[in-house]
Amino acid sequence: MTTILDVIEERVRRTPDRTAVICAESRLSYRRLWNGARAVARTLTAHGPVRGSVVAVLGPGNEHFMTAVLGCWLAGASWTPLDPAWPEERRRHVLTDTGAPLVLVTDGASAAPGRLHGVPVLAVAEAVASASGTPDDGEATDRPGPDDPAYVIYTSGSTGSPKGVCVDHGALAAHLAGAVAAYQLADDDVLLSFSAPAFDATVMEMWAGLVAGGTVLLRGSALWTGPQLFARVHEHHVTYVGCTTAYFETFFGEELTEREVELLGGLRAVFFGGEAPSAAVVRRWLAGPLGHVPLCNGYGPTEAVIAATRYWIRQGWDGGDQVPIGTCVPGHEAVVLDEEGREVAPGDSGELYLGGRCVARGYLNRPDLTAQRFVRLPGRDGVYYRTGDLVFQDGEDLVFVGRVDRQVKIRGFRIEPEEIEVVLRGLEQVRGAVVGVGRSPAGRDRLEAHVVPEDRAVPADVFTVEVRRALRERLPVYMVPDVIRVLDELPLGATGKVDRTRVLARTGGA
Repeated sequence: MTTILDVIEERVRRTPDRTAVICAESRLSYRRLWNGARAVARTLTAHGPVRGSVVAVLGPGNEHFMTAVLGCWLAGASWTPLDPAWPEERRRHVLTDTGAPLVLVTDGASAAPGRLHGVPVLAVAEAVASASGTPDDGEATDRPGPDDPAYVIYTSGSTGSPKGVCVDHGALAAHLAGAVAAYQLADDDVLLSFSAPAFDATVMEMWAGLVAGGTVLLRGSALWTGPQLFARVHEHHVTYVGCTTAYFETFFGEELTEREVELLGGLRAVFFGGEAPSAAVVRRWLAGPLGHVPLCNGYGPTEAVIAATRYWIRQGWDGGDQVPIGTCVPGHEAVVLDEEGREVAPGDSGELYLGGRCVARGYLNRPDLTAQRFVRLPGRDGVYYRTGDLVFQDGEDLVFVGRVDRQVKIRGFRIEPEEIEVVLRGLEQVRGAVVGVGRSPAGRDRLEAHVVPEDRAVPADVFTVEVRRALRERLPVYMVPDVIRVLDELPLGATGKVDRTRVLARTGGA
């Protein structure tokens, strides 16, 4: 395999009429998807040379989004997502940083006519309407090679300025091949892509199913309710659900009714990622009527190409308060080093470095930051991404501890707030939790926990007493939060992850 284009083109030749994409009332066969993408590629090149450029794709993750992405690749361009929910300043930054020559719009309501921040706007639907010909009519495209960039996805930077992570076609193809093997995907599978396009997991949710020769069901712009989600899973015979951890806990975390169990009966697995899952929710799923359906916890920064590790959670799992992040997906490598760059012993924590073919090219237009984070290690081949994540090895599995840059010192003790969050999420009475550092009225630093109860009928004062008692049984006294705030829910950001910034904005005060 050189690029995903070669794989999908082969699927088009073998099974041209098989359904590739479903979104709302639309169904695209492999042939229609390919022809539409070729029409988009023709439209792009008609506006000028685009090979090597980054084309922006604005709108929801619908069938036009996948057509646009495939069209960019066929034209030799990479792509970057623009989320309609982003503030204008962030969109402007991405367009300026990438130098995007064009914006492809997947939903006519997503942009003002003509231009977006000075960049020409093209409607994907109009380009697709001009599609003609067959996949093997010999029409030339300016295809990329494995070393050419495939996409640029922006992540939040510690400085406040988003940074674009550039991934090449070889790394993407290697990851998708590894994912198909790791998740045992087949051509009779139907995968639900539920994440937002700005979240890099969407790349795997959308394209791994097609690499396997199966079908992808797209959520589109609407955030379904639980009943809508379950009905669509049943209607379209979904076998694999891919989503963020927060979505999983929202929709699958409750006890299921008999009817919901019936609707979800065709599932083979649910995989999620983006943040640590609640061990209590996981145990509830495994103990329920669908406990035979395994869960898969994926971990991986955008810089290491989507999910670098995975951990299968099956009936009989008894992992205590924390779900490991597991072992490497094929194509990825991991090493855990101490502050001196030495490999740590099993059981000792250290910083995780990820290598292998599935490592990003670096940060767009940020050679200084690229040099800091993408490094070479003595005695090892290739480039490794320095994740900034602390982990330790438990047997064959990696276990997440926290962030190097979030370590805090309170009253002389070094503390990882994520470690407290893991313990909180492992409590039966807790649905979700975020821990941060605030200031007391006296001006002293203190730990503050923002917690969503499992049973909202329990009075807040009773709940906090129970949680505090449980924490004292599991943590040193200096790690028990001074303040526990009870929330109805944890707000989600545009990517479907918990918006920690909004939560921690409440930190501090009396």
